Amino acid sequence: MGVHALSYDGFRRGGRRGGRGTGRGGGPRRDRGYRRDATPKPVGDKCNPACPFFRCSQNALMYTKKYIKGRMMTVVMCRLVGDRCIGYNCQYAYCERKYLLPDGRCAWALRKEEKEEDFLKDLEEEEKEFRQMGKKVRDFDDYL
Repeated sequence: MGVHALSYDGFRRGGRRGGRGTGRGGGPRRDRGYRRDATPKPVGDKCNPACPFFRCSQNALMYTKKYIKGRMMTVVMCRLVGDRCIGYNCQYAYCERKYLLPDGRCAWALRKEEKEEDFLKDLEEEEKEFRQMGKKVRDFDDYL
């Protein structure tokens, strides 16, 4: 066994540590946290148990697929009760990103609504400014 057969940490390649390609998961570790591209999915402004950030502190959430009125729906079940999850009303419910407010509303949805309102207000203000500028330009043409 030559020096080249050992990896930098002293173990053989494919040995106890499991190198790449050995089928033992020796690749880079993946974060078990939330996905970066996931977004909250509130229903209106209320928190939804099917949201990717909704969690149960007892690890009792179970996602199942059921046919409801001929359509396949994702249903969130609670292992503690054996029935559907009651969502934000449960004492064990929390949001991974801390968006769940005490009254069950999603802070992300509220912030999103505020941004849309601000955008519409900005458009209205710009429209007023352009109207005023248009009046000034018309008055300026009279002097030429």
